[in-house]
Amino acid sequence: MKILVIQLARLGDIYMSWPALRALRRTHPEAQIHLLTRPRFEGAVEGLTAIDKHISLPVRDILEPLIQAEADVDASLQRLNAILDSLQAENYDKIINLTFSPASSYLTHAVTGLCSEVMGYTRYNDGTLCLADEVSAYFYAQVGIGKSNRVHISDVFASMLNIEYTQEDWAAPAAEAPPVHLPDCYLVLHVGASEKQKSLQPASWARVLNYFNRRYAGMPIVLIGAPNERVLADEIKAAVTEASIIDLVGQTKISDLFGIIQEAELLIGCDSAPIHIASLTDTPTLNISVGDVNYWETGPKATLGFIYRLEKETDLVPERLGEVVALLLEGQMSSELISRTGGIVSYEGRDTVRERFQWDLVQALYLGAPYPVAEKIEIIQGALQLQDINNFAREQISLIPEKGLQNIGPLLDRAEEVIQNISRIIPELGPLVSWYQAEKVRIGPGSLEEICTAALNVHERWARHLEAYIPSEAVLTDEEEVHDGTL
Repeated sequence: MKILVIQLARLGDIYMSWPALRALRRTHPEAQIHLLTRPRFEGAVEGLTAIDKHISLPVRDILEPLIQAEADVDASLQRLNAILDSLQAENYDKIINLTFSPASSYLTHAVTGLCSEVMGYTRYNDGTLCLADEVSAYFYAQVGIGKSNRVHISDVFASMLNIEYTQEDWAAPAAEAPPVHLPDCYLVLHVGASEKQKSLQPASWARVLNYFNRRYAGMPIVLIGAPNERVLADEIKAAVTEASIIDLVGQTKISDLFGIIQEAELLIGCDSAPIHIASLTDTPTLNISVGDVNYWETGPKATLGFIYRLEKETDLVPERLGEVVALLLEGQMSSELISRTGGIVSYEGRDTVRERFQWDLVQALYLGAPYPVAEKIEIIQGALQLQDINNFAREQISLIPEKGLQNIGPLLDRAEEVIQNISRIIPELGPLVSWYQAEKVRIGPGSLEEICTAALNVHERWARHLEAYIPSEAVLTDEEEVHDGTL
């Protein structure tokens, strides 16, 4: 068997894929496993012995003819087709797209053979998005910023592959010695993040380190980061008065970080690849989760992994964070921290009543758990209105053979707009609406009759989910009805 795994996301996503790739090797010991990544992040493959071949997608070479003074579309297409031809020639038996992006779905479809089994996002022959499996549908509906998922991305991968991880799947690779001699005891601080807005400013880091140094005078602090984070390290060092700093920013390969992080007392950092490297070395980790980050999905998986959550950096009191770091080194967990747990959810998070309801609803939709009790009348009202719209849509779909899609289509489009508005007004029902929208996407091309039958099936299944919030005698007064201002 020959397997292609596509992972075109960033460094952190590649490291989160390592356990899945190892599990794939363990469950398919005789298979040839190829991994496709972007050249920019190919350093994250070094040390991954679970694969037989690493392939870089030469994005820059493909796009180069398009960014010249006179764009040469034909030349760009020729280069793309050459790459696709070489991948198609491999005749992969199984293609696993772990990228979960619309763009990657086109590539997956382009290299899929007649007999290839596909997992992850791909495309139908008419070019529309194809959610090839249940996990892809779940990802499309419930995963991402602003969604209700609480399953870690690495565990989503495991679910797609239908495997359970072993301890060996999370092991660190054989690490080379660090590029410089390090003391026996030290902290590691990653000065940047995967995106600028997800990090702390150098002035904030400096205040954290200055306070920490007053508690742990002489404890060396190793700074790590990419060459483009060099200025951040310089600003931090300029503002740190007495702490012992070992500056390795821009002086290491990505693979060097395994040896540096593995021997650290603690890794401190925001949303970034080192957090996921520490999950493989099982290094105690303090993840500073800032702003638009879903820590449920991308937080540390180290045994002693902790999250310090900030809605925005201005909420930070750096000296308090310095105290939290000091307490961790003393074996004490501050009350502000979110800690690792076992089970389907990786962290003991703090959530609102709404967030808890949404996650419980996700589990009801996908795992057969009991539907959460609606303790707000607005939820019942919203479900009733969704039921009315669902009944209207079913009636209209049934009329398509008689009245034609050109006449019914605008009415169905209007119904979809109202459904989206209800989800916005009553976010507790968001997971239920997202489930419906993903199932509609999963309807593949076919004859008009086949598409109508498939659409009616989705609406009928949605009606059964809605029944959980429909009173036996659904009678509301005019004052109780939910209005979105559009009907």
